[in-house]
Amino acid sequence: MSRTVRSASTVVLLRDGRDGIETFLMRRVASMAFAPRMHVFPGGRVDEIDETAPVTLVGADLEALALRASTDVAELHALYSCAVRETREETGVELATIGCDGSLLIDPGALPLVDHWVTPEGETRRYDVRFFAAMLVGEDARLTTTEADEVLWIRPADALASFAAGRLPMLPPTESVLTWLTHFDSSSQALIAGAARDVIPLLPRQVTDASGAARWVIAHDRTGEILIDPHPAPHTRESDGLPRVDR
Repeated sequence: MSRTVRSASTVVLLRDGRDGIETFLMRRVASMAFAPRMHVFPGGRVDEIDETAPVTLVGADLEALALRASTDVAELHALYSCAVRETREETGVELATIGCDGSLLIDPGALPLVDHWVTPEGETRRYDVRFFAAMLVGEDARLTTTEADEVLWIRPADALASFAAGRLPMLPPTESVLTWLTHFDSSSQALIAGAARDVIPLLPRQVTDASGAARWVIAHDRTGEILIDPHPAPHTRESDGLPRVDR
């Protein structure tokens, strides 16, 4: 059955710790309708307020940025508004300033799009999620939402090790972004690489061949082109955070 896919933004907050790059994760409360108990980056779905919020992306080639985000300029503004709003609401961190005309002034170089994932078909709730990244210097994030009950700054490699040991549940896109972050020694390196990264809307999809055998692939959500074949099945359902039984 087809599900409505909602646009969403999430922000990978980064800082340079004594032992290397660290990122900020939040554990969603067990009562959440989507991804309960999962450790996630701050973020959420695009709301009506984001669709009407005045946004100025300073010094940006809007058409190029929108193309990179697989959308149009209007939704690009909404996605950035959502990223700023959700980060403020959930962590107290402000990623924009207010212009003389009341618009949100956002530097896309300091808040680059670094990844893009779409919830697999068949899940009860589906989201089209853009991952942005931001570096904190002299400022700290904190828990300012009731949607999470625990937060932590952690090195990506340590987060992945805890996930593998069963101590830090997370969704496959979070795992993928953390794996990507392990390649960098500093937050600035990650931001520069992220801004230049080839961002594609990635959709984990189960396909069946002529013999009836099923396998998982990664497809381009907009074109349907299979990009990675085969690909390990998602280990966790995004909707309820439970292990997949069709792996």
